[in-house]
Amino acid sequence: MIVIVITGLPGSGKTIASDVARELGLPVVIMGDIIREEAMRSGIPSSMASVTLRLRGGTRYIAHKTLEKAPRSLSIVVIDGARSIREIETIEETLSTKVILIYVVAPWRLRFERLLKRGRPDDPRTIEDFLMRDLRELKYGLGDLIARADYILVNDSSVEEFKEKTRRILTSIMQVSR
Repeated sequence: MIVIVITGLPGSGKTIASDVARELGLPVVIMGDIIREEAMRSGIPSSMASVTLRLRGGTRYIAHKTLEKAPRSLSIVVIDGARSIREIETIEETLSTKVILIYVVAPWRLRFERLLKRGRPDDPRTIEDFLMRDLRELKYGLGDLIARADYILVNDSSVEEFKEKTRRILTSIMQVSR
């Protein structure tokens, strides 16, 4: 089994990359969806869900919850949204496989504009909130993942260009897995 993990700071383009994976027929499990589900189930406000769940359950909790939803009978699965080396290690240890890590980057101003337009309940509404969220994400260990990345995918152009870059990377990974 090959596990492709897509990661990056909020607004970098992980969702678009995951959509391309789905278009290619790959199953995608989104860690953010798991966090939101767990928050609703536990009555935790969505803005505090990620922090609270990691404090309550430990640094590997969300990865374990995500793996409960990941199909294991397929040769490739995509997980969107890992935040730390611990989460990558959990996936590798639990599934006895090596993770292929794709780190998506985009300029901060572009990410901020995207988050303002996206409008999820936990998205920042001010530049201060945006910067605080980035700091929180980096404290989880997200910045460390760039050093571990197999691919760094730059999202600073049109959506179509970014989709094409993503498609090329995912297609090459799929070809190797055959």
